[in-house]
Order: sequence, then structure tokens, then C-alpha cells
Amino acid sequence: MLVQFVCGYRDIDLRDSFGLGHGSLIADHGSPGVRQKWIPRLRAGELAGIAITECHGGSRPAETRTQAVAGPGGTWLVTGRKTWISRLNEAAVFVLFFRTPDGRLAAAAVDATEEGLRRQPIPPTGLAGWAWGVLELDAVPIRRDDVLDGSGMRLLRQHFAGYRPLVTATALGGAAAVFDTVTARLSARQFSGELPRLRDSALITLGRAHVQLATALLGTVMASNVAEAGGAEAELWGAATKAHGIDVANTTVAELALLLGASGFRADCQTAKIRRDLNGLLYADGIHDSLYRAAGKHHVDGAKTTVPPPRSRLESAARTA
Repeated sequence: MLVQFVCGYRDIDLRDSFGLGHGSLIADHGSPGVRQKWIPRLRAGELAGIAITECHGGSRPAETRTQAVAGPGGTWLVTGRKTWISRLNEAAVFVLFFRTPDGRLAAAAVDATEEGLRRQPIPPTGLAGWAWGVLELDAVPIRRDDVLDGSGMRLLRQHFAGYRPLVTATALGGAAAVFDTVTARLSARQFSGELPRLRDSALITLGRAHVQLATALLGTVMASNVAEAGGAEAELWGAATKAHGIDVANTTVAELALLLGASGFRADCQTAKIRRDLNGLLYADGIHDSLYRAAGKHHVDGAKTTVPPPRSRLESAARTA
């Protein structure tokens, strides 16, 4: 997981460099034939996209309208419209979430070269390393072997419990790069005599930023460990620490950028790019307010049926980590 922190330090666009990214859904739940087809290609560097979001329902999979109907030769034909899809042009395979003919939520590995796929790229303000936009499906064939094993909702929850800590580590790596840029710039100006002394407010900002980034990263490591151990609260920790970590990265970089002066707001400045990318992560892989709300709901609903108080649940997660 810390590999992604280093990748984010170099460039947040490297957010899927460690592991298979969304391709881990295929590795963990695909049929033998699907795994044989895609895993070697993904390990060789090809990308997997994920198609969940729809315009009317946002990231709420329960609102999915993309629908399969019976097709020839035992296939399903899927029609629908997915929005805000990353890796739109670069993905070799999409993990598509859709409704089966009997209404169940399911997922399948869909070859990105299928003729029924149409793409409408939309230039984003941040996270522009991959193409982004609308993915339309017009009677795209899905064979039974393409369908991943398990209910769609369970697959989503399990996958994002482990995936969100990787995204968070990437974001915190980007924020750490800004921290180092700012401290190096201030040190150089002070050494040259251009800046006789640093104001106390600047030193406070630096001290607070360091502690916030370090503690957010520790929480992210904990969430990753809980997910790897298969902990019952892995989804909760993945969601909450992702929301918190992205918030910390955004607010910290916004404060640090002020210490760079006007140079930190040039369009070609790496700090400006990082700020755009971090802003995009407030929406990617779960809007942070929704993730906080899910965490809060878990604690309130859990208190109705769980005897141990919330503190003991925190301690249990810490022991698991």
C-alpha cells in the first residue's frame, strides 16, 4: 500500500500503479477462462476500468438501470449508459455492473473492443491522466463465463474496502510532495537571505501539515491492513479513512500553496496540478460526504444490535491492524 504513497508523490496520475487496480475483481471473482484471458494482460501493464456510475443515481449501485436481456446462444445483451468513467479510452477491459434479466445486480468483465460500446470523452479539470466521460452500451454481449462470481453489491463492498486505501495513499503522497516543495523553497529563501525569518504562522502551518499527513497515512495503513485481514469492518474503515485522507490532503495543500506565493498558482506549476487532482478525488471512488455518512450510519445502526460500545470496536480494529 505504501508503494502507492510513493507513486502519488511522483504523480497522482499513477494511482493504479500498484497491483491490478479494478482488475483485482477479475482476479478474485472471475471464471477460469476470464482470468486466463485478462490477468496476464493486466500484469503486463494493461488497464481495467470500472463502470458503475449512472447519471440519475450517481455512485449508488442500487439505482442501476443498465439492463441485460436474453440473447442468442445463452448470452445476455446489455444496454445502458454509464457516466464519469475513468480510463475511458485506455482500459482494455471494463468491470461492468448491470441488472441481470431477473433484476439482480451483477458484474462482468467486458472487452473494451466490443462493437456495442460507444465513448463520449469529457475533459476533466483534474485527474486528467486518463480519459474520462460517458460509456454507452448498445446490446453488448455478455457470456456466462464473463460474469463474476457473487452478488454485485457484495463484490463492490469487498473491492472498495481494499481499493480506497490505495487511492488515499496516492493522494497523501501528492500532498507530501507539496509539503517537501514548500519546505525546500522556504529553506532556500532563508539560506540565501531573501527571507530573513519565517513568520510564526508559516511554521505553524508546516508543523500542522506534517502531523495531519502522517496521522492520515497511519489511518490509511490501518484500513488497508483490516481489509487484507478480511475484517468485518473493512468497508467502514476504507470509506471513512478515504474521506478523511482526501479531506486532509486537500486542506493541507491549499494552506501550503499559500506559502509558495504567486508561483504556486501558475497553471504549469506541479502544485497547481496536484490541487486539481486532489479536488477530483473528492468525487472519484465515492463522494467524501457520502462516505462519512455511511460511516456514521454504521455506528448508529450498529449500536442498536451490538453490545460493545464504539470504543471497543475501534480497539478491535486496531488489534486487527
